[in-house]
Amino acid sequence: MILYKKNIFFLLLVIFCISSKAQEDKPNILWLVVEDMSPYLSTYGNHYTTTPTLNDFAKKSVVFTNAFSNGAQCSPARSTLISSIYAPMLATDLHREKRAVPKEFYYPKYLKDAGYYCSNNSKTDYNANNGPKNIWTASNKKASYINREDKSEPFFSVFNYNGTHTKRIATKNTKQRDSRTIALDSVKLPPYLPDVAEIRDDIAWHYDAVNEMDGWIKSKLDELEASGEAENTIVFFYSDHGGCLPRGKAYLYDTGTRVPLMVRFPEKYRHLAGVKTPSTNNNLVGFVDFAPTIFNLLDVDIPDFMMGQPFLGKNLPEPKSEIFLYRANQEQNYIPSRALTTGRYKLIWNFNCAYPNGTRQSYQWQMPSYQGWDNANMKGEVNELQSIFWKPTEALEFFDTKTDPYEVKNLIDSEEHQDLIATMKTKLLDMMKKEKDLGLYPWSMRNRKNIIPFYNYVRETQQPVSSVIDAAAFSSTAKEKDIPKLKTYLKSKQSAIRYWGTIGILQLLERKLIHEIPEEINNNFNNEDENIEVRLLSAEVLIKHHQNPVALKYILSKVKDNHFIAYAVLQNLGNHAKPIEKDLIKLLENKKLNQFYLKSALINTGYMPYEELWKF
Repeated sequence: MILYKKNIFFLLLVIFCISSKAQEDKPNILWLVVEDMSPYLSTYGNHYTTTPTLNDFAKKSVVFTNAFSNGAQCSPARSTLISSIYAPMLATDLHREKRAVPKEFYYPKYLKDAGYYCSNNSKTDYNANNGPKNIWTASNKKASYINREDKSEPFFSVFNYNGTHTKRIATKNTKQRDSRTIALDSVKLPPYLPDVAEIRDDIAWHYDAVNEMDGWIKSKLDELEASGEAENTIVFFYSDHGGCLPRGKAYLYDTGTRVPLMVRFPEKYRHLAGVKTPSTNNNLVGFVDFAPTIFNLLDVDIPDFMMGQPFLGKNLPEPKSEIFLYRANQEQNYIPSRALTTGRYKLIWNFNCAYPNGTRQSYQWQMPSYQGWDNANMKGEVNELQSIFWKPTEALEFFDTKTDPYEVKNLIDSEEHQDLIATMKTKLLDMMKKEKDLGLYPWSMRNRKNIIPFYNYVRETQQPVSSVIDAAAFSSTAKEKDIPKLKTYLKSKQSAIRYWGTIGILQLLERKLIHEIPEEINNNFNNEDENIEVRLLSAEVLIKHHQNPVALKYILSKVKDNHFIAYAVLQNLGNHAKPIEKDLIKLLENKKLNQFYLKSALINTGYMPYEELWKF
């Protein structure tokens, strides 16, 4: 009996020791995340910033040169980060338009189940309205691995820095910008931007923020060293999407989606990397791949729902040949785009090509640089290249980013590249259909108030997602000869398909490729039971075609109702809003209405000088 008890005791001791050893062998993961920053570092060839801490960090890290955020704005990009599912497939691609998401699609839950202390300090912004409260062990401004009670417990810890965020630059003017480190006349301007003072000021001020950010990185690395965990911790540094300068954040050009990414392995865990470390790594990496990579490094099973693949760790798959990129809106303006990039070649598909990239919106237009560019364009003080941003977008754009890093030479008609363009177009649409891209359903068609996630709804009700994608793709590239097919879209039972058929007519009208419009546009507008977005868009077509006063009155009524979609249509009427100018002036007295969009419309009609935009 005594011998038996001794054996049991010995067995339990062995199990405890093995378990403790396994726990000790688990690496920690630390994410240092900064906001709204392209690779503005000397490591990536930018010599305007001074970041000694990150320069040293890079020498000890795997530096990824082809890392992309997938989404071009914060909340959609972070939706992809937290789930490893592309935001359009969850219907979370509309920036700051929260939707219900299946509750199992949050990766920290699986790390917690694997024994990890998971802290987040402190930004979430996953674009979901039903996120579980216990996603993290701790998620607040004080959350840290430092606070875990059991110091032997492995951790996954996230810290977020917002000193580089757009809000630093969204100051409406350039006054009171002190403590500068970068001279305005020293910065280089991309060719698509005019040389105006506000643009130079914003660029220099943004670079100043990058310099300050380096001090935050140093404090976090020093804190890790002081905790005694540096030798046990794999450290990731990256930005949540591209920089906040004009034509950057919110656009699918590299300036909006390419991000810095460096991963430092301590000597103890370099064998886990699966790639040479330190090194420069040119493989394609997207945010959708981050969670699978963490799981692979920590030997945690990767859930089947994840759409990404690991880029570090054991048994790595073949590197990706393309990265999928997306965007949905500029505030009230619904202008969805998708893209594929090989790291060199990029195909962008702009589905709402009736509107320009330069659609005003009240947040980014607090940046003096956007105002300066916009105002210069209205005064005719820009060249042809710099004016493109303010014209309806091309449906398809194709760039060679090696020879054209600023993505200003659209090669979509280049004979040399037609085979590659055709292949990438097919791959893009096939991928969108296979994974059920829900991002081509406009706002009002996504059942926002329904507690059932739209992701589940379209599957349970067998919604024709592929047909909606096909309609959007066809309508964006339609020519006059395609009017018969657009008419079938306008008569569809599906409101989303009617919407895209209307976009097809509008983009043809904007390009002066048609002079008459189908009767179906009138029918949809006059149908009081029609979806509001289809009806508003139909009204815009009628006004731009023949200054229809009934349609103009309808848009005005929806503006008076403070319907946010109506503001976008009003703004994009341009000078066609002149007949309701007096009504708009009167509406300025109602401070509950969106003053920015009312003033924007009055600037377009010529009533209000541009300088009045931010005088409330």
